[in-house]
Order: sequence, then structure tokens, then C-alpha cells
Amino acid sequence: MIDIIIVNYNSTDYLLDCIRTVYRELEGFLATIWVEDNASTDGVHRVTEQFPDVVLTCNQQNLGFAAAVNRALRRSQSPYVILLNPDAYLLNGFFQKTISYLEKNSQVAILGPKILDEDGSIQGSARAFPTPLTALFGRSSLFTRWFPNNPISSANILTRMCDGVHPIEVDWVSGACMVVRRKAIQSAGYFDERFFMYWEDADWCRRMRSSGWKVIYYPLTTVVHHVGGSSNHLVTRSRFEFHKSVYLLFEKYNPASFWLVKLIVILGLCIRFCLVSISNAVMFYWNSKHSGRSTSATEIHSVNKIKILRMIARLNIGGPAIYVHLLTTGLDPDRFETILVTGMISHQEGDMSYLFQGDPIKPFLITELQRDISVFMDIRVMYRIFQILRCEHPDIVDTHTAKAGFTARLTVWFYNLVFNKQIKIVHTFHGHVFEGYFSAIKSYLFVQIERCMAMFTDVIIAISETQRKDLIEKYHIASPHKIRMIALGFDLSPFFSCTRLKGQFRSKLGVNEKTILIGIIGRLVPIKNHKMFLDAARLYLTIHPETDVKFIAIGDGECRSLLEQYCREMNLVSNVIFCGWIQDIAQVYADLNILALTSLNEGTPVSIIEAMAAAVPVIATQVGGIRDLMGEVNDFAVSGAYQICDRGIVCRNNDSDGFAKGLAHIVFENRSNQEKRVRRAQAYVGKKYVKERLVKDMELLYSQLVQE
Repeated sequence: MIDIIIVNYNSTDYLLDCIRTVYRELEGFLATIWVEDNASTDGVHRVTEQFPDVVLTCNQQNLGFAAAVNRALRRSQSPYVILLNPDAYLLNGFFQKTISYLEKNSQVAILGPKILDEDGSIQGSARAFPTPLTALFGRSSLFTRWFPNNPISSANILTRMCDGVHPIEVDWVSGACMVVRRKAIQSAGYFDERFFMYWEDADWCRRMRSSGWKVIYYPLTTVVHHVGGSSNHLVTRSRFEFHKSVYLLFEKYNPASFWLVKLIVILGLCIRFCLVSISNAVMFYWNSKHSGRSTSATEIHSVNKIKILRMIARLNIGGPAIYVHLLTTGLDPDRFETILVTGMISHQEGDMSYLFQGDPIKPFLITELQRDISVFMDIRVMYRIFQILRCEHPDIVDTHTAKAGFTARLTVWFYNLVFNKQIKIVHTFHGHVFEGYFSAIKSYLFVQIERCMAMFTDVIIAISETQRKDLIEKYHIASPHKIRMIALGFDLSPFFSCTRLKGQFRSKLGVNEKTILIGIIGRLVPIKNHKMFLDAARLYLTIHPETDVKFIAIGDGECRSLLEQYCREMNLVSNVIFCGWIQDIAQVYADLNILALTSLNEGTPVSIIEAMAAAVPVIATQVGGIRDLMGEVNDFAVSGAYQICDRGIVCRNNDSDGFAKGLAHIVFENRSNQEKRVRRAQAYVGKKYVKERLVKDMELLYSQLVQE
């Protein structure tokens, strides 16, 4: 049970989005949301209209942050409390990761997540206790902005000491979002209500530490914070309260200071208050003079839709094409306008452009954009992209797949340089070509190219946590703050209900309902390693010749003739069926007994997500983001040939013997155990990989980039 406390002051629009992200991320956790409203006038009643379970308290006056939080703390009683600003949004896996960490580390009183600004940069939310130098080298001071890597600021902003992977102990963390242990509150007490707003979080963390507890900065969970969502309504009052709280903090921990020291501190704060006020007034005047009126980025883009130019190398059959179709057609049409640019598929690949039949948005085709690398053709592609940029003037260019990512990002960078524009660049890694595709020299070259491309990419999207760690730690593509993990999302409803199609695929194959169907779905190309699938089939049939089983290859590609020849050589013709591409793939899952995947490299395989949604047992090689899909290891097979995970079975890469044993385990295992694993998998993908969550995450990302 968790208590979530949000203090609101005229930020109800932000607050509603905040609550939506809370409910989206709960994932089975029981929580009570307490909203303490400090006399807002922007229709706070909308909270209970949209979220009747939220406990809303409307205070008659603005009590300040500390006093409002204390009111909710006294009425709540859960073992964990989350303080959350109304203009903060939770990202994937927040509750699961934070609560699990606190359960395992009983001495931690307060956990502060990684907090991102609207532009995706990491906020300096973990800091050292303030000193006189903090006034000059604080998180948002001029010296820190001009010289961000100076040693004084670095020592004050402890977030910079973190590698983005491992939690670190710090002096204090921002109250914009903190997870607090109830026992620690009982030990150290509530907030000091003399702090109307600002610095009460630093004071609280200091008292927690003095009581023997730890304060931890935890970078594995993420919050997006729209800084100043509440305080911007009373700018002068906010500045005054900030400086007042600074003095309260100084006096509280330096009570015996000589009166002259106190006077100097007061004078210094007064001077700083005046300088900040004058500076902001000048900026306000400048903006008003050059824009006709003071207009925020949000106001600008509330009138004009955010225009997105989306690029993918080709719409061949596979996850990237499905993903691109969903985002192209699924974004809110009142807020976003999308243009899709794609290239030509080869004659050996299946075409998924049929997805856009009946949609108002049609792909714009650049015939020169093809799979093969050609300097001449790539220059022509860049020229065509340059023409599109001049004609369409997009706000964001979002690229998918390596070829489109290279040509489009390089063109946008050049376009921004020539015309002094600020088109934002997003690139999604659906997989990568750094391993398994090319020789070591070529792979190294591609890594270096991606590192260069990352330098002028605003946000890089990884589709699994494993992929994100590989991009950061293994290949060093970009710094952690630039790479975000946004999981895939799909329309899984056809697979959840595919049992109604049962028998149709078997009828087409001419097999009865007792025949075990083991299928592999994907392009017949070297990276998918179908030869291992066939080797595992031969080994399985050698050990279990009595089994009535068929091995089904759904897909097509350059290796088909070679694989069919290999089947003839291995005497597998009667047991292996090559089906080619099948458009109604839900029909296939309705009759499959096992889905197999033998790839040498993967991002997040769509076939596994679809199979899990259809309640089909899955076995796969342990590469790329597959382990994220399969979950934690529950058991090891004898000799370690395969591992039984929460949601499927994984085997070593290129280990056909282990794969065959894993197949046998699924065929002969206890049905109750298999059913539990399959249902866990179905529930997991039903929460994590739905299209609504993906669209919401991407809309939030695009809005943040444009607001920057």
C-alpha cells in the first residue's frame, strides 16, 4: 500500500496528466492519492470528476507546500509515501523499481528518482547541503550555466557524480518527487512548516540523516518535471519565498552565528533577490518587445499543431513497420500532424504498406532510399529530404532504422546549420547492426558512425532496458541523459481474442489438432539464424521420434532456397513447412503450440509479444531485449542447456542442442506450470506493450521537445 501526496496550486491541467501517469504506472500496487489544494481557482473540481477515487482536500487559503503535505501525512498511514509535484510525470516501471529497492534496503529513508527537465536533460535534483558558495554555483546560477563543469558546481550538484546506473547516497534530493519510508517520518518528524515553499526538502533530508537514515539518489526510475508549473503563477512571491527559506535554513543550522554574519547574509540575499528580479524583468521586456507579447512555448504550440516528419528506410514486414504505422496514425490529430517518408523494399522482402490502406495519411516514397549502401544514392536521398524540410518545416524529425537514421539526421543537422533552424531530432533503435550482421571492422565502423550521429540527436529511444544499457555501457553511443527507454506498443486485441480462429491454420496446412506445431516467424535472413532452428528440429526428432510434430517457418527472404536445400540434406522435408508471409498472423498464433526464435541479435521481437498475447509458450535465444520480455530466471535446466524464466524459456545463442532440450521441456512439462507461465506473459504484455501507452509516451516526448 502506498500513499501519494500531491500539493496543487493553480496547476490543475498539469495535475490531471500527473494523476493519469500515476494510475498508468501502478501495475497492481494499491495506492491512495491525496491531493491537497491550496485555494486554486482553475477548476480543481475536475480532479474528482475524472478520478473519483482521489482524496481531494480544498484548503481555504494557500498553506504552502510543507503545511499542506503535513496535513495529508497525518491522515495517511501506508508504509511508503510518495511526494509528487503536480507538474511531474512518472515514466515506466516507477513503482516496481522504487518499492523493490526500499524493501531490500531498510536503512534508506528517502529515495529520489532521476528527474528530467522538459527538454530531456537531467535535472540536478540530488545535491549537497548548501554553503555560501551555493548562491553563486547553484543548480541554476549564472556561473553554473556559463561554466557547467566547474568543480564547485560539480561538488554541489551530486547528480553529476552518478553513472546513471547505480544508486548513490547523497545529502538531499528534490521534493518534486521523493519516495519516503513511513518509519523514517516517525523518527525524524514532519516538514518544518516555517518553510512556506522551497528548501523544506533539504531540511527534511538533513533531519533524516541526523536520525541515522540514508538518502539515496536512484537513477533507475525517471520523472519528467515541468519546472515552475505552480510557482509561475506568483513569480514575485515565489522569488521572495525562495530567499526567505534560504535564510531560515541558514538560521536553523547556524543559530549561534554572530549578528554581523546574519546581517551580511540578509543583505546578500536581498541583493540577490533584486538582481534576479531585475534580470527577469529585462528578459520579460525583451521577449515582449520582440514577440509583441510574452508568450510561452506551450501557448505558441497550442495554436499550431506539432509537425512531425517520420522516416523509415522501408515498410518491410516486421516490428518497425507496425510501430511506425501506429505512431503515424495514432497521435492526437488535434495536436500533431505527421508526415511519413519511406523508401523502397527489395523484391525478397514482404511489404507492409497495406497497413495504410484506408488511412488518411499515406507514406511519401523516396525511391532512392533503399536497403543497400550506395554513396551516390544516399546523396540523392539527402537532397530529397532537404527539399521536404524546406517545404514542410517540421518541428521534429523522428527516424527509424539505421539507413533512414543516418541520412535524415545528417540532413537535418545541415539544414539547421544553413537556415539557423532548431528542428529537433529523435532516433529510435528498434535493434542495432553492431553485432551479428557484419565483420568486426564494419561493426566497429557502424558504432563510430552512430556515436557521431548521436552528437546532434536530441533524443535517442531504446525499446528495452537491456538495449538502453548496451547503447550506454557496451557501445558508448551517447550519454545516459540522451537515451530514453520507451517500450514498444501495439494493437494486441487480435491476439488476445485469436482462439476464435482456432483450427483454420491447421486446416490450411492439412494437419490434425493433435499435431504439435512449433513455429518461427520472421524474415529468412542470416541474422534470424533459421539454420539453428532446423538443427534443433533435427535433434528433437532424433531424441523424440514418436512425437507428431511439425516445424513451421512463416516468412520469406534471401535465405529461403538455402534453407529448403538444408532441409533436404537433413531429411527434414516431411517435418518442416515453409509457409511464406501470412497477412492474418493471428490465425497462425491460434493454432501454434510453441513459438521459437533463434536470432543472433534482436531489439524487442514483435513475434514474442504477439505470441505472449495469444497465450502461446515461447522459447528464444538470449539476445538483445529478449531477457526483458522473458523476465527473471526461475529455474536452471540440468547442465544449463536452457533457463526457465517468469514468462518463457531462453537458451544460449547458437546452441541448437540446448534449444532442442528447451523445446522438449515445453512439450512434455506439467500443463499447470506451463499455463501459469503463459498467463503471466499474457498479463505482462497486456499492460506494458499496448498502443495507448506508447502513444501517450511519444506525445509527451514530442511536447517536451517542442516546449524546449
